[in-house]
Amino acid sequence: ADGSFSFDEMQTEDWSSHEWLQFVRQLPDSLSNERLTELDNRFGFTNAGNSEVQAAWLTYALPKNYEPAFAAAEAFLIRVGRRKFLTPIYKALIQADPSKEKAKAIYEKARANYHSVSTETLDKLILE
Repeated sequence: ADGSFSFDEMQTEDWSSHEWLQFVRQLPDSLSNERLTELDNRFGFTNAGNSEVQAAWLTYALPKNYEPAFAAAEAFLIRVGRRKFLTPIYKALIQADPSKEKAKAIYEKARANYHSVSTETLDKLILE
């Protein structure tokens, strides 16, 4: 598919969070920011109520420098402490900004809320 279909045509009313997760994880790498905006406007991934779905979206959207994802990622990383979410999102932030400035700024605010197992992993990733 060339991605030109309308997302409005998708029948998603009965989808479970597992189905949404699969959908986000299978998005092609080739989507433009314009298409990301359309997807997000239609399905609300940037501020999804489900942490799994939101984390998958942020991990996908951040390296593409999808602007709305940055504020959502910061809020998520401050609110959520589970390493299974933290590591991929911080890695995605670093992909978007290899200087690590964005990742460091958020990590400074959020680090105190994290378990030592998480900070051990993240210190290596972000501070070294």
